[in-house]
Amino acid sequence: MSARRRPDYGVDAPGVVRAFGVAAGAGFALAIVGIAVDLRWLFWAGFGIFAYFGVLTGLHLRYSRVSKLRERARVLDAARLDGQETVLDVGCGRGLLLVEAARRLPDGRAVGVDIWSLVDQSRNEPAAPLENARVENVGPVAVSTADARDLPFAGESFDAVVSQFALHNIRSGEGRREAIREIDRVLRRGGRLVLLDLARTHEYAAQLRDAGWDDLVRSGRMWRLFPPARYVSGTKP
Repeated sequence: MSARRRPDYGVDAPGVVRAFGVAAGAGFALAIVGIAVDLRWLFWAGFGIFAYFGVLTGLHLRYSRVSKLRERARVLDAARLDGQETVLDVGCGRGLLLVEAARRLPDGRAVGVDIWSLVDQSRNEPAAPLENARVENVGPVAVSTADARDLPFAGESFDAVVSQFALHNIRSGEGRREAIREIDRVLRRGGRLVLLDLARTHEYAAQLRDAGWDDLVRSGRMWRLFPPARYVSGTKP
């Protein structure tokens, strides 16, 4: 009997994880050299580098393989879905939130957009979220290649928008503001937005507050995640 396949939601920031792993390996090698030449300071320097970057590597991998799978349920809980909505996942990647949204929408629809950057997530491609949806046996999902700053949807097309660790990757402040404006544009009145990000959340909250959004909340930093992140959630007036 063949083993059941598991979904694969990739490694976030694979280049960073790789660099941390290389640094940890270099520290270990330095510590070995310190032992070989009987230099305690060299051993302890190498061991410190190994320990520091080894811990960072482990924390990043734990987030990618464990923590984010647990956190996606909290993101979708905050969206307050009743099962009939049309939900947009901005920066869907390999479908982490998209698939969870589809699971909760027996009479709704889940749509994801991404630019499929391999820098931000390993093996990132349009086929990946579709395959993960199939493996997790959830209803059909749809994906499009699109930039958050120029969403290819009519105004007020969605009942909820979710996003996790995506918008901070837009380099410019104006670009991030454009992305928030686009999210506001495609979301219906009374619709929910739930963003989880590791940086720039004060910008998102301030822009939505200026736009008059209701019950807007910017959470404290979530130390259960690595890197630590914050939620921004609210309802479009």
